[in-house]
Amino acid sequence: MGIHTEYSCSNCEFKYKDSSDIFWIDREGIVHVGMLAVSSSEKASESLVSGGIYKFYCYNCRKFVYNFHVTEKSQSISKELIIQIIENLDDNTKIIDFDNKFQNCISCGKDLDLKLEKAFALDGEGEFHVGDVELNDFEDKPNDFSGKYYGYYCKDCSRQINKFVIYENNANLEDSLMREILKDHTNDLTVFIDDSYEYCPDCGDELHVLGESSLCPKCRIGVLGIENQRFVD
Repeated sequence: MGIHTEYSCSNCEFKYKDSSDIFWIDREGIVHVGMLAVSSSEKASESLVSGGIYKFYCYNCRKFVYNFHVTEKSQSISKELIIQIIENLDDNTKIIDFDNKFQNCISCGKDLDLKLEKAFALDGEGEFHVGDVELNDFEDKPNDFSGKYYGYYCKDCSRQINKFVIYENNANLEDSLMREILKDHTNDLTVFIDDSYEYCPDCGDELHVLGESSLCPKCRIGVLGIENQRFVD
């Protein structure tokens, strides 16, 4: 189910529409964008590539930045080609990234299939825990740091690839210390991914998500309020 929201400024005539959009690349290499709904989800599930679109605003550049986040891709299409196709879609400023579950072999560069996915956490007593992602283990619990573990194996290189992605660092531990802790629980590689996009790729200023109570991007005096909102199935 998708959400379509219309905002208006409390001070000027500025209006802004936003919706929960997804995208997909069909087998002809054409990019499609649509609101998250049953019909669009079905088309996305049959495509070569699909994912979500997240809209940010840069007050310094006075423009939107669109984050295309790839969550599903076929083995038949490379990441480089996906980036090229999306970049050629239009002239908008874009951030194109891939879900943490995607991994290339660090030796040969081959796309690897995900074999295992787990949640992990280090609690305040220094104990390391591994749990079930589907059960949302460790969420809303006091931990020093937590995240997801992704396990891969490259047949060509006969190599195990272990990937840890930190989502919460409540104890504000240094990266080097977290690396050492995680190395105690894997025989090979630890990869840290920072998938948060806080800065404009053009000017480096902070990016913002426009919503209720956001500063109006036009007059810079009023704030945005919800004028209309509807759910689309």
